[in-house]
Amino acid sequence: MFARKKDFEKVYNVFKQHRKWFPHVRTDHLKIQIERKQIILEDGVVIVFHHAKRKQKIGDVQIEKGDTVLHQIASDSPGSGNAQSILNSFFEYCPGNLFLSVRADNLTANKFYVKMNMNLIGKTSWSKGTIPGNIYVKRKRSN
Repeated sequence: MFARKKDFEKVYNVFKQHRKWFPHVRTDHLKIQIERKQIILEDGVVIVFHHAKRKQKIGDVQIEKGDTVLHQIASDSPGSGNAQSILNSFFEYCPGNLFLSVRADNLTANKFYVKMNMNLIGKTSWSKGTIPGNIYVKRKRSN
C-alpha cells in the first residue's frame, strides 16, 4: 500500500505523465513523503496525503486536527477505474474527513470528485490568485 524508497521512480513517473496539472511536484518532497508513509502506490495510482496535526486552512475552508488532506492523486492509466477503486479504499483508511483542492480548470478531476460523492465546499487559488481552485470534502462524521 505505502510507497517505498524503491518505488520512487514509479511515483515520479506518474506525476511526469501529468505535468500540466502537477508542475509543482518536487522530487525532494516526494522522497520525504515516502519516508513518512504519506504516499500510497497501488495499481499505478499514486495518492499523496497527510493527516492534520492541528487546525489549518485550505483556501476558505477550516480543516480540523485528525482530518486528512489529499495533496495529489494521479494514475498511470487514466480511465482504467483504478483511481476510483483505490480512492474508495483510501476513504476507509482516513480517520476523519478528507479534504482536497483542485484547479477549477481541471474539469476531468472536478467531475471525478463529484462522481466519488465528494462535496464542493470552498474556493482557493494559487500563483497569487491567478489560478482558481475548488475545495472538496468527503465527510466521515457530521459537522
